[in-house]
Amino acid sequence: MNPLTAALEFVESVNNEETPDGVSKRIAELGQSFGFTSFCLAAIPEAGASFDGSIMLSGWRPEWQQRYLDRDYIQNDPIVAKARTASRPFLWSSVARDRNLTAAAQQVLSEARDYGMYDGVCVPVHGLQGYQGMLIFGGPEVRLNEREISVLHLVGIYASNKVRELVGANTTRPRHRLTPRELECLKWSAAGKTSWEISQILNISQHTADWYLASAARKLHAANRTHAVAEGFRLGLIR
Repeated sequence: MNPLTAALEFVESVNNEETPDGVSKRIAELGQSFGFTSFCLAAIPEAGASFDGSIMLSGWRPEWQQRYLDRDYIQNDPIVAKARTASRPFLWSSVARDRNLTAAAQQVLSEARDYGMYDGVCVPVHGLQGYQGMLIFGGPEVRLNEREISVLHLVGIYASNKVRELVGANTTRPRHRLTPRELECLKWSAAGKTSWEISQILNISQHTADWYLASAARKLHAANRTHAVAEGFRLGLIR
């Protein structure tokens, strides 16, 4: 597909979406058309802050996202570090070649490869009032020309603005803000469904359903699933 056509079709399709989950599906589809297998749309937290509450949409494998959050890899991720100051999209490979990378930074890139992300593209997004965000695509070896990279730049800016508009966010997402999938799993749990039943309803694995529920509990500072459901009702996330 012509890069310009891909960009225009993406903008048109996303403009008709009414939920963040719908936007997520569109980003995933576009990423796949460029050969990517994963993505993450997020605000860039301040230095030293957790990444947990900054993720807006995630197309990462749940196992990788859990590992990334649990080990606080945001503090040493060289992709994020460059995204803070970059004005144009850049390839992960350009960062990986930096001989000054710390051992901790190299470890983040190495472990990403263990989850199928050998290379990727990071699209920095800069908005009003100092907002900083990024759309990260990952997958096998990346071979993109300048026109294709420009398309992804447009996609990143438009997708970020659209999701922030949908969730009513002015800066980063509040810490209790759940992703669409986390909220969906929590609502089904509140309805009395087991992880296996949720996995069948949402067409995901039971392990993935468990992970979404555990992530929701962590964001809500809940001790367990039942506590998370109670917090969901208290905060008005479940009605």
